[in-house]
Order: sequence, then structure tokens, then C-alpha cells
Amino acid sequence: MEKNFKLNIVTPDREFFSGEVQSLIINTVSGEMGILYQTLPLVTVLQAGVMKIKRNGRWMEAANSDGFISVFKDGVTVLTQSCEWPHEIDADAIGREILQLHERERKAKSIYEYKTAKARLAAQFAKLKLKNRND
Repeated sequence: MEKNFKLNIVTPDREFFSGEVQSLIINTVSGEMGILYQTLPLVTVLQAGVMKIKRNGRWMEAANSDGFISVFKDGVTVLTQSCEWPHEIDADAIGREILQLHERERKAKSIYEYKTAKARLAAQFAKLKLKNRND
């Protein structure tokens, strides 16, 4: 039987998730990473994508933006700008946001503006992918 660990996912707007889980799969700058009970402590960068959470033997998915993840001996904390369950995602709003971000990317006057638009685009595409998979 898989052992549980404490997972907290926090955004600036809310505590997205807090509970005991068996596994967490996230996207990092180095690729996809799986976290299990008593994984070695670490801090790493979280990339926009779809995180997978195994709780009570069932997998759940959520779309996340960029952030950080801290793995401690007694649990995991994820800090991210946004995180949404599939039923919370508004595909029409994402479509409008993608169009605006493509325009910002095209008109960027600095590398920072360009990379910021590109990162936000990645987060929106991850949301759209998750929404389409769950509809």
C-alpha cells in the first residue's frame, strides 16, 4: 500500500488544495517529475502545465502556471500564480486571452515582455489542453 504525504498548493488568490496524497507529478525545467512519500528534500521551478495528483487511489488533474515547489521531509508545498480544476476553466475566456497574448508577444519591445507573454501563453495552452481532454 502506498503511503501518503501532505500536499499544499497555494496561489495568490486562494489555497487551491490541501490534503493527503499518494503521488504528485509536475512539470519542471528539467522535465516531468514524480514525487512520492519521503522523496528527498528539494526546491525546484514549476513550469506551466498539467499537474497530476493521486489521492485515495484516483488521479486528479489541474492546470497550473509557473511557480515553485518545495519538497520537505513531512510534505510538499507548491506555490503557483494560478491553478485550476478542469471544471473551473472557461475555454472562451482562454481563447480571448490567447489572442491578446499573441498580440503582446508580437509587439514586445523587450526580451522581458516577450518572455512574459510566452510564459503566459504556455499556461493558457495547458489549461485549454486539460479542458479539452475533460470535456
